[in-house]
Amino acid sequence: MHVVAVSFPLWLQLVAAAALLFVLVWVLRGMTWDELFVPGRVQHALIAVALLTVIWSMRAETVDGLAMHFLGAAVATLIFGWRLAILMLAVVVVILAGFGLVEPLMVPFTILVSGVLPVLTTWALLRLSERRLPPHMFIYLYVVGFFGGALSVLAVMVANALLYGLFTPLAWDLVLSEYLRYTMLLVLPEGVLNGMIITGLVMFRPEWVATYSDARYVDGR
Repeated sequence: MHVVAVSFPLWLQLVAAAALLFVLVWVLRGMTWDELFVPGRVQHALIAVALLTVIWSMRAETVDGLAMHFLGAAVATLIFGWRLAILMLAVVVVILAGFGLVEPLMVPFTILVSGVLPVLTTWALLRLSERRLPPHMFIYLYVVGFFGGALSVLAVMVANALLYGLFTPLAWDLVLSEYLRYTMLLVLPEGVLNGMIITGLVMFRPEWVATYSDARYVDGR
C-alpha cells in the first residue's frame, strides 16, 4: 500500500464547513430534546460515542484522510434516531481530531461523508421499508439492520472515492487499487455486525432501540 498525502482545494473545504454548519443547525432545530431524557438514553449515547471512537481509531489509511474502518453508523441511527446519531458521530470525529487521527481541516469532510451520509442512508432505507414493505420484524432486522449497515459503508466508500478522484491530484487508478478494491472487505462484515447487534437488542432490549416498535413489527403483522 502507498501512503500519499493529499489535500482538497480551499474553496471545497469552505463549502464543506458551510454544509456541515447547515446540517448541524438543521439537526438541532428539529431535535426533540425530551427524547434524551428517556431513562438511560444519555448514558447509552455516551457509551456508544466511546465505543465508536475506539472502533474508528482502528483504521487502515492508505491515503492521508482516506481511511477504511467499521462505521457503526447504521446501529447508531436505529438505536438513537438520525438526529442524535449525526451529533454522536460528529463528536467522535472531533475526539479523533483531538488525538491527531483526523486532520483539523478534514473534520467537516469526515463528519459529512463518514457521519451524515451513512446516517441519512440508513434512515432513508428505514423510511422506505416502512412505506413499501410489510411491517414484519425480519424486514426491520435484515433489510434495515443488515442491508442498511452494508449500504451505509458502501455509500461512504463511493463518496470518498469520488471526492478524492475529482478534487485532488490523486490518480483514479490509485483510488481504485488502494481503496475501492477493499470495498467488500468492509461491506459484508459491516452488514453482519450491524445486523447482529440490532437483532440482539431487539430480542433482549427493544426499549433501547428508538426506531423499533413491537406495535408495528409484531402486533401489526
